[in-house]
Amino acid sequence: MRPKLLAAMLCATLFGCASQSVIPVSNAKRTEAIASMRAAEGAGAARIPEAARHLEFARQQVNNGEELMVDDDMEGAELSFMQADADADLALALARALPLERQAQQTTQQAQSLQRGLQ
Repeated sequence: MRPKLLAAMLCATLFGCASQSVIPVSNAKRTEAIASMRAAEGAGAARIPEAARHLEFARQQVNNGEELMVDDDMEGAELSFMQADADADLALALARALPLERQAQQTTQQAQSLQRGLQ
């Protein structure tokens, strides 16, 4: 009788462990979001209004993700960190695009000036 009882307890333990879903928040998601925010800050996103807004969204999402981790909502925290990373990437793209846009406008103006001079 004991071997059957032991086998039943072992099976119950294995099924119990297998049925639990564990969603670990990889610290990598949080780290990626923070790294993206720092890259955007380094590119001057804080000086460009639209980029600064997305940088602030990223900060809020990181804070939200950290709060969700404390509340043991790991899936929500991971999603929040992913959103923060996306917002920071957008802030970085906007911060890089503005100087390029200004340079393109200057080059266009110079070309138009040269064209007028040739006529």
